[in-house]
Amino acid sequence: MTSPLERAFAFERAMHGAVGRVVSAAWGQAFLAPEIERCYDRNLLWVVGDGDGLSAETLDAHAQRLLGGHGMTHRRMLVEPAADARLRDGLVALGYDAGAHLFMVHDGGAVEAPAVTVEEVGVDLVQTANERYLLTDPDTDYGRDPMTREHLLAHHREYGSTGGAERRFAVVVAGAVAAWARLWRRGDEAQIEDVVCLAAFRGRGYGRAVVAAAARAALAEGASLLFIVADDEDWPKDLYGRLGFAPAGTLGVYQRFVPR
Repeated sequence: MTSPLERAFAFERAMHGAVGRVVSAAWGQAFLAPEIERCYDRNLLWVVGDGDGLSAETLDAHAQRLLGGHGMTHRRMLVEPAADARLRDGLVALGYDAGAHLFMVHDGGAVEAPAVTVEEVGVDLVQTANERYLLTDPDTDYGRDPMTREHLLAHHREYGSTGGAERRFAVVVAGAVAAWARLWRRGDEAQIEDVVCLAAFRGRGYGRAVVAAAARAALAEGASLLFIVADDEDWPKDLYGRLGFAPAGTLGVYQRFVPR
């Protein structure tokens, strides 16, 4: 039987595969969108299962061929658990920074109604807020670069609308989006992603409110799998835990840069 974690991995790979170019191999898949090369989440290698038993050096060579072959300076890999423990030391020795995405699956229980008003909004309102986030947030220095910002905004505009049904839940203050979360749906599976609260509005429960609204909508639609992904070393996972999401497992995240 396929586990919730495997289903969540497959969901994300399908979302990636619905946009851009896909190169499939025995070790997994490469997802490529060189026209927005500064969006690293659209230009990466995803190592499936045990990665066909390949070594870190061989997978790095594939990254060089597939990403470097398009002139990109980053090398990014997402590595499923069966290969992650085996490859971690080798990838770090090659200069990769190592991290982990924590996949959290909802328990299906009731989610409390948001304490503040949450609205469903169109993509344009979220895009305007996202541009403000990239231009002003203390954690988004990379967004000050015009090309990077353009590529990230292009990704956010097309990714969910192409890869699956997308709904956007937001707290709106004075006609502008202050916080938002996206809900993606494929069949009876759903993911909440891109949870952001602008710096000026933090500490008011807006992030919790948009996640709760998205979760309630997914469960009301009958999603048999609802999940969210967090940085394994960051605090949002605790917030998600209070909303009924429990850890299901991790996905290794590896990235390095090379000179042009």
